[in-house]
Amino acid sequence: MEQHQFKVSLSLGTKLLSMGVLLLIGVISFLSVSAVFLVNDDKRAYIYQSQATEAVMVGREFSNKARRVIDVLRLALASFDPAKPVTPSELNVFKGIVANQSDAATVMVKMIDPETGKDQTLAESESAKTQIQRFQELSPAVFLALMPELRANAYAFVNLSKPGESTVLGVIVADTQFTKKQLGLPVAVGVLSLTSFVQEMQGLNVTIATRTGHVLYDADPGIMFGTRDALTDPLFQAAAARKLTTGATEYVHREKDYLGSYVHADLNLVVLDKIEKSKALRATYALTEKFILLGTMSIALSVIMMILFAKTLTAPINRLYQATREVAKGNFEINLPLTGQDEIGALSVSFTAMSRQISGLIQERMDKLRMENDLAIASTVQQTLIPPAYFENDSIRIHSHYRSANECGGDWWGFFGVGHRMTLMIADATGHGLPSALMTASARSCVSVLHKLAQEDPDFSFSPAAMLRFLNRVIFDASLGRIMMTFFCITIDFKEMTMSYSNAGHNPVWLFRKEGEAYSLQSLALSGARLGEAREAEDFQEKTVPIQQGDLLFLYTDGILEGMNPDKVMYGKKRLRRLVESQLAQGPEKIVSVLMADFQEFNTATKALDDDITLAVAEILAPNASPVDSEPYAQA
Repeated sequence: MEQHQFKVSLSLGTKLLSMGVLLLIGVISFLSVSAVFLVNDDKRAYIYQSQATEAVMVGREFSNKARRVIDVLRLALASFDPAKPVTPSELNVFKGIVANQSDAATVMVKMIDPETGKDQTLAESESAKTQIQRFQELSPAVFLALMPELRANAYAFVNLSKPGESTVLGVIVADTQFTKKQLGLPVAVGVLSLTSFVQEMQGLNVTIATRTGHVLYDADPGIMFGTRDALTDPLFQAAAARKLTTGATEYVHREKDYLGSYVHADLNLVVLDKIEKSKALRATYALTEKFILLGTMSIALSVIMMILFAKTLTAPINRLYQATREVAKGNFEINLPLTGQDEIGALSVSFTAMSRQISGLIQERMDKLRMENDLAIASTVQQTLIPPAYFENDSIRIHSHYRSANECGGDWWGFFGVGHRMTLMIADATGHGLPSALMTASARSCVSVLHKLAQEDPDFSFSPAAMLRFLNRVIFDASLGRIMMTFFCITIDFKEMTMSYSNAGHNPVWLFRKEGEAYSLQSLALSGARLGEAREAEDFQEKTVPIQQGDLLFLYTDGILEGMNPDKVMYGKKRLRRLVESQLAQGPEKIVSVLMADFQEFNTATKALDDDITLAVAEILAPNASPVDSEPYAQA
């Protein structure tokens, strides 16, 4: 046995070690990355939750302070009649209201011109004189800017804080129900100290702004005392764009990554809570470094263990490899030592048993190939027993089709002519395959003998029934009753224009008689036992009918009738008859081609045949007393 040269470029131990290391790296990397992502997501969720809680608490504290001031300012504003001059009693009421509040240190009541923003002071608290500079910051331009908010909400807020001074908030309340617009808009202005609030917010990166983006408080002095505008803040933009009460997002602002949450608080305020991403996830980054260090140590330890394990595992495998080289040289007597009670030990035992069976399997394969070759030769030989698909002389034209379900089939048809007589036969052995093919060969041999006798004996009887008796003896002797054959035999006398026929259990041949331009069907039905059932068969029935020019004979086996499509529906006699009758006027060739195309479509190209298919269509051309001797098997 030839041995193929194969060079081992990478040993199994090396592959095992490499795969183990790669697997460990993959597993450890996956676990590490998964843990980092999990911690990262958990950390984000915790930060967002904490920010949302802080924002809610901050918003609630700020709005409570602002609401108390708004209530005081509304009382102060209600103590005056803006349409009349201020009376001493109104001033006393105003002073009493201011004296009883603790949040707003200074309060003023003014009349604002909605068109110009100019104000006229109607009353002021004692402390307002010391905080007059705060009120001076409320210029006409500020009042004009706040006018839409005052008209919409009846209150507004303004950041009055300055660097180096205490943090204060300006609160303005307007009487939007005042009807005498020509006198102006009555407002009460209060200054709220946020000193205690700022102390409480130490350590929190919180921003409080109005819905219009005006910053009232921010932990960043640059925003608190500088821009005082949150419109460019991505977190504020997210809060303004969403209708949800709370939310969270990750964003970039001033080239830094942030995690932020927002809350829509009372009094149309927006509270923003943010933290730099690098500070928030600092613990996650430290955990990632620890996972990398731990993974590296685990891989190093695993590599050492894999090296030791690979050597133990690959030694018996190497012995198996050497054994395969011996088998490749043709040495099947291999005895491998049992190395252990594991899969490799079992493989060694199996290999030893397998090597001793290879020789027998090779011989079995050779026998199978020889049998397949014999079947192919038998199929080729059987093809020579079937007449060609086309035959024609002066008296008859025949077109046929034969196709076996396997390499060899059990269908057969044939004909021979002597003098002015011609005999047509069609047969179907039970089953299909090689045994049935042997029966068709026996039948063909008998027909050849009958043909030879007819040529040499002028008194030879062309009786179909007599020929069936000869065939019955041959089939029985060949199969001893185990295989039967249906057979239909027809003898045509072109001188007398008659046709004699006899049947041995076969499908009746169809005779289509020509009547002008139409055809009428006559089924040549006769009863008779199948050939091969008994050595001495009973006399077969025989019948003779007249024929004429243009008549058509349709011979077929049951393979086409019983052929099933993939849905287990048979082709059937009705469909067969309907298609044949539709093509009678076109002649034998058209009948055969159209019929087989329809059957192929019905059966589908991918489905194998259920049985052999044989059919022949013969057309009577003209009465002819001249010899019609024929041996179609000699033609190509």
